[in-house]
Parts: sequence; C-alpha cells; structure tokens
Amino acid sequence: MSKTVIAFGIGSILVGPMLAQYLGPFSIVGFGLFGVALIIYGITAKDEDANDASFFATLRPIRSAAVTELAVGAPPKPSFLFVFGSPLGDNDSASWVMLLKHYGPGPAYNCDIGFSDDDRKNIEHEWLVRHPHSPYPPPGLAGESQKHIHIAEASPEGAAGSFTWNPLDPNSQHYTVSISCRDGVFVEKWEVTRVDGVLRSRITIEHGPQWIKNNPHLEPVVFRYEDPEFVRTALAAEMPEASKGKAVHPGWKPLHRFDVPAAIIDPNGNVQVISGVKLPDGSTQTDFGSWNILMRHFGDS
Repeated sequence: MSKTVIAFGIGSILVGPMLAQYLGPFSIVGFGLFGVALIIYGITAKDEDANDASFFATLRPIRSAAVTELAVGAPPKPSFLFVFGSPLGDNDSASWVMLLKHYGPGPAYNCDIGFSDDDRKNIEHEWLVRHPHSPYPPPGLAGESQKHIHIAEASPEGAAGSFTWNPLDPNSQHYTVSISCRDGVFVEKWEVTRVDGVLRSRITIEHGPQWIKNNPHLEPVVFRYEDPEFVRTALAAEMPEASKGKAVHPGWKPLHRFDVPAAIIDPNGNVQVISGVKLPDGSTQTDFGSWNILMRHFGDS
C-alpha cells in the first residue's frame, strides 16, 4: 500500500506543470504540495504496513487449519429409529414382536419407517415372473408383506413403539427397512437364522443412496452387528405348506424357563424382553450377542 501512495505522490508533482496552461501557475504549487504530502505519508506508513502483513500472515494458517479439520472430521452421529424383534411368548413362537429401537445421541424426529418382509416380497416377485401379463400379484398371495409407521418424536430413553409380525418361517427371516428421519435417510437389512437350535442374527444399517453418492469417500455403514455363528439362508420362493412355529400365549408363564431371545406382554400391556437366563451353576447369563440390541441402547457417542 505504501508504494502505491508514493507513486501517486510523484505523479501528482509531475502532473502539476502539465496542467499549468489550463489551471494557471497555482496548479504547480497545489499539485506539488499534494504530491509531497502523499510521499511523506507513504514513507511513514511503511513500517505499519509491514506489521499489518505480519499480523494477517499469522491468521491465515489458523483459519486454514480449522477448515481442514472440519472437512476431514467424522460427521456427527445421526439419531433415528430402526426395527429389531423377538419371538413373542417363547423362543419358538410363530409370532414375533417388532420393536422400534432408537439409535443415536439425541431425539429422533419425524421418522417414517417402511418395513418390508423380503420373503413375502420375493414370493410376490416370483409370481409376477411366472405371470408376465399380470401387473400385480393376486391380493393375499403371501399375506401382509409390508407395514408403514410414522413416529413424530422418540427419545433415547424408553420404547418408541412395537408391532406384531408372523414370519413365514421364524427360523429363516429376511427384512428390509427404509428409514427417513430428520437426521437423514437410512436403509436397514436384518436377517434371522436358527443355527443348531439357537437363533442367530445379522443387522446392517447404512446411509441412503443419495448420501452415499454425495459422500463417496466416507463410510456408509452407521451400525452393524453379526453373530459369529450366523448362517445366511435363501429367500422364500413359495408359501410353505404349513405354518411354522408354535402358537404361544404372549404372557408370562410361571416356572417356565425362557430362552433368549423371547418377549412377553405383561398385565399392563407392555412388552417385556427376557434379559437374563439362570444357568445350572446359579449364575445369570446376560450377554446374548446380537440379541443384546433388544435390551441396550446404541449410538450414544
């Protein structure tokens, strides 16, 4: 800045004589004095400019570092609802209760949950493949195959809701859940298989397709758990000849030994999940792999 001021001062002194024939001899004196004043100001302001340049030089790296940290830092954890269930009444029940579980550090707002039974959907799809001239499968071909739920607000504490579901085969289940909440769109894949008499599970929740497209370098998986013993099974291609699982009363059964997972409906109409099993040595087992999701909250930090 100081060099520019000095240059203007010199130019003013040189312009004065050139304009004398138009403005008179006083223009030489006027422009000369103005030019000298600019030169003196430019010389005295030189050190001040250097200090200013040094000051801004120290600010720029700090600002740049802050922006970089925000750009590469992990995005905050979202809050939303997902679906995870349990046999209702006993471990081998034909009926399941599907719980709306909360994930994340804060409340989940304005959530639309689209629950789809992939086994039933696949039966509908296979029927359409065999009947290419029919736009829709016949009503009730595979029973109810989907459900939509809207939850205005749900906090990390307490239950967000539940619904009952009758899987075609309780020992081989496949579900897809579309989740749309204020914090984003997510897709859940949940599978259940009975392996050597024990129910095992696998669940994955990812960001939606648009988020993945806009963030190709970020990890799309929000939550994932798979029991080590879990074995994948094929989707159902046709309706079973007979219903599988037992018809079980959903309430508490005194002196009955429950296996995990299992849930009951108490006298007040609330869903209660079996959270511990007494072992022969008198201790209580409380760790059940993926079924811990029924009892615990995830995504706090």
